Formats: sequence, structure tokens, C-alpha cells
Amino acid sequence: MIAQGNHTRDTPPEEGGRWPVSVVLRPPADSPLSRTLDQLTAEAAALANGPDAGADGHWQTGQLGSAHLTVRALELYRPTVDPDEPAIKRYLSAMERAATGPARVEVTGLTLTRGTVMACAVPLDDQADLFMDRLKDELGDDAWHELPDGRRDIWYLNLVHFTTGIPDPGRLIDWVRARQDTAFGEVVIDRAELVRFWHAPGGSRPYMRPEVLGSAYLRNRLHGRNLAE
Repeated sequence: MIAQGNHTRDTPPEEGGRWPVSVVLRPPADSPLSRTLDQLTAEAAALANGPDAGADGHWQTGQLGSAHLTVRALELYRPTVDPDEPAIKRYLSAMERAATGPARVEVTGLTLTRGTVMACAVPLDDQADLFMDRLKDELGDDAWHELPDGRRDIWYLNLVHFTTGIPDPGRLIDWVRARQDTAFGEVVIDRAELVRFWHAPGGSRPYMRPEVLGSAYLRNRLHGRNLAE
């Protein structure tokens, strides 16, 4: 599909569309894995863009500070989000109640989808899945958005979102194929974040910039209490 130029193409978000307020897990920006993902993103984007794309190129979602594992999208996109509004406070409260222990995750290789270059991730313990399931329960009626699609069954970090043509798709396909079974490292994530996304088209690395609205620390708990108490 990508070889024939039939890939999907993201566009800046509009009311009621993609890129809504979401709960994510981000590898720490100073971690070796984040730096590796940033480099892979730059390489993939260079292959997807060709030499003259610049600010009009594909979105470099996996760049430093942006790479994330989505736990749950909570609503449709809206351009105005007030951190003090009741819905945001409910989301954060649910995250805090759902928080379990820190999540260990390994990136095990790359793959291509219709719209992205993706880094495949595998949890090394049960904490990421446990948090995801507990979050759905704690959200209650606020879990509505993803209910029709069922439970997420894979973990991944998108490195590049396609937004325009790919001049030489064969080069990108070969590059990804050579890295599909490469282990790129692991990381411990101890904070879940509630984010909204802003389109950031400027500069040489356009992307959808995550803005943190609040967070919940992932700490080990026993019978609902923090083990450190």
C-alpha cells in the first residue's frame, strides 16, 4: 500500500477529529531509549520526506519529548481545553485512582502501518496493562470514546505520521524491514500524563506537540495504599 502511494495522510486536527485529550506514557526525555527513538525518527523522516521537505514534511512524532505510548484517548478533538474544567479534573482523578506501579517497557523493532512508521513495544511486567484496565474502570462514563473499539491489545510508539507523499517508498520500506526485529532498549516509566496536542508545523521537524495537563505518579500499591506510607 505504501509502495503504491496509497498511505493515509494526517492533517492538522479539527473539531471532532483525531488527536484528542489522551492519557499517555512517555519515556523520560533523558533516557537512552528516548534518544534512540529520536534518532530513528529523524532517519525515518529523512527517508519518507526526500531532500526538500523541511517544515512541510511528515510529522516527527517520535522526536525527543514527543514519543509516547497511548493508554487511552478520552474524547474527540477540540481546540479549546481548559485545565480547570470539570472533565479534565475527572480524568486526572481517575488516573490517580487507577495508578499502579512503574511500567517497564521494551521496544522490540519497527513496522509500517498505512499511516505511520511505528516502534513496537512489549511490557516487561503487568503494570502497563493493569493501569490501562484500571483506568477504564475508574473513568466510568468518561471511558465512552474507546468503548466501541474494544480493549487496546498492542503497545507502540509512532515515530512518523505521514502527511504528504513519499518520493521513494522502497527506501523507507527496506529501512524499516531491516529493523523489524531489532531490540532498541527498555525503559521504566513512573508517570502517566494527561495531554492535549498542538499542531507544531514550524522548523525542520514538524509534529503534534503534547501539552501536559496533569499527571499521576505510578507507585506500587498494596490494598489501595502506597507501599511507602
